[in-house]
Amino acid sequence: MSHTRADLEIAAFAVDEVVEGTLTGWDGTTLLVSSPQLAVGAGEPALAEATVEVVRPGDRVRITNVLDAVVPDVRADDSAASFPGVLGGTWDDTAHPRIHRLNGVAVLPVCDWEGAGLVGPEEFPPSYVDMAGPAQDRSPWGSTVNVVLTCAPARGAAVADVDAAIRRSALELARTLAATTLDATPTDVRRVGALPDADPDLPAVCAIVQVASEGPLTDTFFDGDDLRDLMPRMVDPAWLTAGRLTNGAYDWPGVRNTTANYQDLSLVRALDRAHGQTLRFAGLILAPGYLDTAEAKRRGAEASAALAAELGAAGAICTTFSSGNSHTDTMLTVRALESRGIVTTALVCETNGGLTDHVPEADCLVSTGNEDELVPAWTPDRIVGGGDGDAGRTIAMVHYLGSCVETGDGPWTAVPV
Repeated sequence: MSHTRADLEIAAFAVDEVVEGTLTGWDGTTLLVSSPQLAVGAGEPALAEATVEVVRPGDRVRITNVLDAVVPDVRADDSAASFPGVLGGTWDDTAHPRIHRLNGVAVLPVCDWEGAGLVGPEEFPPSYVDMAGPAQDRSPWGSTVNVVLTCAPARGAAVADVDAAIRRSALELARTLAATTLDATPTDVRRVGALPDADPDLPAVCAIVQVASEGPLTDTFFDGDDLRDLMPRMVDPAWLTAGRLTNGAYDWPGVRNTTANYQDLSLVRALDRAHGQTLRFAGLILAPGYLDTAEAKRRGAEASAALAAELGAAGAICTTFSSGNSHTDTMLTVRALESRGIVTTALVCETNGGLTDHVPEADCLVSTGNEDELVPAWTPDRIVGGGDGDAGRTIAMVHYLGSCVETGDGPWTAVPV
């Protein structure tokens, strides 16, 4: 079975420098950022304050209470339809949109939920990005120029309203920054469209991307709607690139699927490149994880396997959402796929000294890192985001945003020993 692909262009703009000043704009390869001019969070009654600050690789800064990472994107032909369903506008599969994207820059929304009294001290683990020191390379965003959006909830605001306001503000900021390039010439243009026909003798491989949606602060969104009732379904990979899948789940930072991961999923790009060379990219399945009951997990796993078979897949690559509970969803999906003769690889992190769950069929696993690995103590000169940031103390990898992410976007490489 073949799958359709949206016709989409990604116009990339390399950012060599970010300069804070009185205007927000684009000058050659320099992004100009003016915090007062951006008016971030304006019109959001759930926010008492929202401020913007730029931090750069090499700055002795620890960013704390990091919720998400967003790549600055804007839809050039219809800017209102950027991040459709969240900022307004809808996606039209008959259109041929162009996305302008800033490379080397990220928007990082931060909020001290505990300090604001909205959650208890044990509900959400600390979430860090270090711009220098021994943990700089533990998070992908230790090497990007980060526009940090620090949000303070309004007194008495409901946590769901604050969350929605922060997500809108972060995506709006990302859109505004990317929109500075609308009249500029891109560094590179990449087309995401229908894949060419490939040798039918090449094995067909599908990707199964696991997400979860459980309520405010633990939701994933598609076109702005939560995915709490998601059953496995086929989606066009270009839809992720276009910003239709966004993150609102702030569980363990090391294995958190950020919006930035969805915008430029390395797994999809790798399968696109391999299509027609070593395999046929059969399609992408969006599947739920972190399901509550054994029956729901079994049902979800079987539904994913059935869709993979419908795509004609001979092989599958499964990602994992977070850790613990979701490892069972991944393992049951591997079992269901293998029972249909679909050779399967799964991406999982190591936690509590190993795997939370395992089935005999899972004989091809890729470790995305060890959550429990300790990073040496470091004392930053400054903390952005609130709290003491565990300054001067050793910190487990799981607290660094994206350090062990299970989507195939991690920096780990196998080496001979």
